[in-house]
Amino acid sequence: MSQHSFSRALIELTSFAVIVSIVVYRGRKREEKASEERLHRTNRAVEKAENLSVAMFDYSDSASSKLIIDLANQRAKRWMSLRVSNAQYMVGQVGGKSHRKRPILILDAFVMKPVNPDHRGIREVAFYEAIQAASKRSGFKTYCSVFGPKICDEKTKEAQIEIETKLLHRLEPFTARYFGTIEYNQNQPLHGEKATTKTNLGPFDTSLNSYILLNNVTKTFSKPCVLDIKLGTETFEPDAPEDKKLYELNKYPRQSDFGFRLTAMRVYNPLSEKADECGYVYYPKQFGRSLGTRESLKQAMTIFFGGSNLPKEIRDNRGAAIQRILSRLKLIKGWFRDNKSFAFYGSSILIIYEGDTEHNEDMGRAKMIDFGRVRRKIGGDFGYLKGLTTLIGLLEEILKESFLETSKYIVAER
Repeated sequence: MSQHSFSRALIELTSFAVIVSIVVYRGRKREEKASEERLHRTNRAVEKAENLSVAMFDYSDSASSKLIIDLANQRAKRWMSLRVSNAQYMVGQVGGKSHRKRPILILDAFVMKPVNPDHRGIREVAFYEAIQAASKRSGFKTYCSVFGPKICDEKTKEAQIEIETKLLHRLEPFTARYFGTIEYNQNQPLHGEKATTKTNLGPFDTSLNSYILLNNVTKTFSKPCVLDIKLGTETFEPDAPEDKKLYELNKYPRQSDFGFRLTAMRVYNPLSEKADECGYVYYPKQFGRSLGTRESLKQAMTIFFGGSNLPKEIRDNRGAAIQRILSRLKLIKGWFRDNKSFAFYGSSILIIYEGDTEHNEDMGRAKMIDFGRVRRKIGGDFGYLKGLTTLIGLLEEILKESFLETSKYIVAER
């Protein structure tokens, strides 16, 4: 082959290689663009799915509501051997009262919580019944029979329901034990001879005299100190009216930053000039809403546990109680890590410890309460999880700095 022919062939080969490279490059760019578009669509779909939530219980279905009410009433009849007329007003209630301003009542080892007359009441009863159904050996079957066979008949949702029942079964130890619902007429004297049985139904078929019967988690405490903490970055449901959302946001603007707020707290401190006749100092909701910084939250919780200048023996006992509370909060956080099914709006955690310094037991508890706004939500509840993370971090700092010697403090994995 002549040199001229060889050069021409080389040029043609080079041109061909360049063309192939351009084609490959363009094809790669098209594929990258297509991949980016697919990823963008997927992200939008995930975002849309995560924002999509529905009420866990269809409270607009009268038949379903009646079924839940019947189950709750029958459950209480199996447990109750006490006269409802022996109920007494709870002293030092730290949480909010119901819509009708009915107080929480104490009946021996039980707490009687008023059933809210709006949709939150029937939804809370339904949530407790859901936990009971999921806790049975025939969990899936029982859960479906209570919460609608239509859901379980859809094959695509069977796996979702199985996951829900397992989650709810695991949640039960973190809530106060539930015993159904009973009726009591608040207009009748608490120590009357006979409680009325007249039924006065609200808009969702719940009796306006109905109470949720729960285990009194403070019963074993001599001087229970109680802190009510509202968890979550949002305390309103996604479909709430705009004025409701604005109202809730204005209550405590830092809720979205911290993931919780202190609702109210009651501390046993008989030496304080602010103590009531029972020796308790009460900090109302306005106090919690005034805490605008992380440091002020930390200081408030330190006050709740008695301050940083306690005698050594009391400080050690208090530190042990905080460790028990932390242990429970971390278990709850573990549940929320695994939870991809539920969101809890307006729900709270009660933190309790023994304020009587004569007691040497390291008694400390944390219980989830208020389930009137639980929803099914793909992805779970990151707002609640954020609040738990912040709360646990603050308590660990308080424990380390004010209640334990540094050498005894070990940070557990959060």
